[in-house]
Amino acid sequence: MCSMSRPRGHRLNRPALEAFMLSKGTTQTHLAELTGLPLPTISGLMGGHARASTPVAHKIAAAIGCPPAAIFPT
Repeated sequence: MCSMSRPRGHRLNRPALEAFMLSKGTTQTHLAELTGLPLPTISGLMGGHARASTPVAHKIAAAIGCPPAAIFPT
């Protein structure tokens, strides 16, 4: 029997992140620079193809100045 495990990591609330980024004038490239994360990681999260670990969620939230729960709801 194959057990189905829950996907790990935090799913991004893309509209919320895009609103925060727009208000700060931040692009995906700039967000990658601010967080020290690779651009493909940012792109994957925003495209819904990846989930963020807790440390990554906190890095992104800190970079745009919002609480992590605002862009990574549980």
